[in-house]
Amino acid sequence: MSEIKTLIKQSSHYLAGRLIIMAAGFISFPILTRIFSVSDYGTLGLISTTLFIALAVGKFGFPNSIVRYYAEFKANKQLDRFYSTIFWGSLLLTAVIGIIFVLVAQLILKHYWREDIAILLTLVAMLIVINAMSDILTCFMRAEQRTKIYNGIAIIGRYGSLAASIFFTFYIFKGLYGFYIGQVISGAIIYLIIFYYFQGKRKISLNKFSPDFFKAIIRYGFPLIWVELGALILNYADRYLIQIYLGTTALGIYTAGYNLATYVNDMMIYSISYAMDPIYMNILVNKGENETKIFFAKTFRYYLLIMLPIVFGFIAVGDNLLLFLASSKYIEAAPVLPYIIIGQLVHACALILNSGLFISKKTHLIANITFISCLLNIGLNVLLIPIFGIVGSAQATLISYVFFTGVITYYAFKEFSFKIDVKNISIYFVASLVMFFIVKNIHAGSHLSSLIGQVSSGVIIYSVIVLLLDREIRANLIEIFKKWI
Repeated sequence: MSEIKTLIKQSSHYLAGRLIIMAAGFISFPILTRIFSVSDYGTLGLISTTLFIALAVGKFGFPNSIVRYYAEFKANKQLDRFYSTIFWGSLLLTAVIGIIFVLVAQLILKHYWREDIAILLTLVAMLIVINAMSDILTCFMRAEQRTKIYNGIAIIGRYGSLAASIFFTFYIFKGLYGFYIGQVISGAIIYLIIFYYFQGKRKISLNKFSPDFFKAIIRYGFPLIWVELGALILNYADRYLIQIYLGTTALGIYTAGYNLATYVNDMMIYSISYAMDPIYMNILVNKGENETKIFFAKTFRYYLLIMLPIVFGFIAVGDNLLLFLASSKYIEAAPVLPYIIIGQLVHACALILNSGLFISKKTHLIANITFISCLLNIGLNVLLIPIFGIVGSAQATLISYVFFTGVITYYAFKEFSFKIDVKNISIYFVASLVMFFIVKNIHAGSHLSSLIGQVSSGVIIYSVIVLLLDREIRANLIEIFKKWI
């Protein structure tokens, strides 16, 4: 299928961008864990979590609506109405959310929570408006499959934000105030650049605002607020509960372990999902359901071909990676790593498996399942944290992800199912497991030497096993090799 080649090509663009952005994460991780105390790092994680949750509400499901409706409006040659309606509608709703957030921070949290955090949340309110609008504008580029421009903006934004935050923290306002002031200033500059570029390429006019289309995307996107919000609660509710039960120091340790696992997993999750969504909608509109099902079957197989060794490899090298990047003061986070990264792998599978609910526009089912999974997650955290500490919280996350993915796959496949290649996926699982047991026992002196030896050995072991057992992958690589020579 030509679409699979397009997926691989565009995924490689997103992957390259993700690798560069992930490098920023690896650069900032040891810096932030050292310039902030464990307690302040925990507070940073808590405020960042609050920002993510507020952004989920502020974006009002518009990014998903953009991807869902773009192909239809393009086919009908009504893109001016499409762009104008989403831009002006999102600007209005995002501004309202930002104002409400400021009022809540100043009138309620200032009196019932820590006053310094309430002040920081005022800066977060500015970031809600800036980041939400930036995300929505760049999502237009994603729908248009302009992957290189999308990546360029994302990379500039990430490194600009990192540089400004560290600069302000060191030289202007010490501590968390400087960090978030730097974020606001860099975010505003990036938004103005994006808007200037966007306005120059597309026609945005208030006269082309469509109330009917606005109502349609609100109906489609509103349940997705709760989907995204629920996904964030699944990811981050444990932070608040750890703060309540165990305190800020334990929260800082857990946040370090969680962030490290997230950096690794996000690299592939978003590379594939960002490329996949506009492609499958284009196939569905222009080629029909059968071709779309074939596309999903191949995408899921190739996704696990890559993700299974990454997850097993990460578990094998996790201790050395944590010590190398974050220092020994965060070594207590090591036991949470396997639960978190396996849980994220399972949850990431739902990005492909639940596509039938997006295609059938039954987003309310996703919202309902997400809500139930959130309740399960919170309940398990309340039960397990007092018994097992931060490991109990990680276990709660894993169980909740398994429940969510299982239930949502059941309902999605009732609407739109595709074949799961059990045979080849089993090969990838076994190859990853063999690699894990070998890599786990490789030690080469220093943490860095061990990491280099483990990673290089793991790549070779997994690749050899897969090439020996997967005939199709072997044939594809031979074909590519012949073209090169």
